[in-house]
Amino acid sequence: MKRAVLLASVSMGFVCSLGAAEIQGVLADWKCTERMVKDGRAKTLKQDRSCSLVKDPGRSEYGLITDDKKFYRLDKAGCDQARELLGNSHDRDGLRVIVRGDLEGNTVKVRSMSIL
Repeated sequence: MKRAVLLASVSMGFVCSLGAAEIQGVLADWKCTERMVKDGRAKTLKQDRSCSLVKDPGRSEYGLITDDKKFYRLDKAGCDQARELLGNSHDRDGLRVIVRGDLEGNTVKVRSMSIL
């Protein structure tokens, strides 16, 4: 019986840790992330200036684009942190960050975010 309880506890701990993530990437407007991955950030920013965060970094939703061309949506806490980091940065269209949190599908429940 003790063995079964121990095995169940270890299994639950393993399952819970599967969602934990540390992801590095560039912050972007969530509406533009898929297009940026498909066409490239530079081309998308050139064709659609509304995707640029330079003049208006205050967006309702943000995404994170990784070097291996994956993109993730940030939860509300992550969007709040992204807005704060972007407001204090000079490189808004290329701001590289590291995000720590839990993955649920392609959404990150952000625990912390910092500039790389």
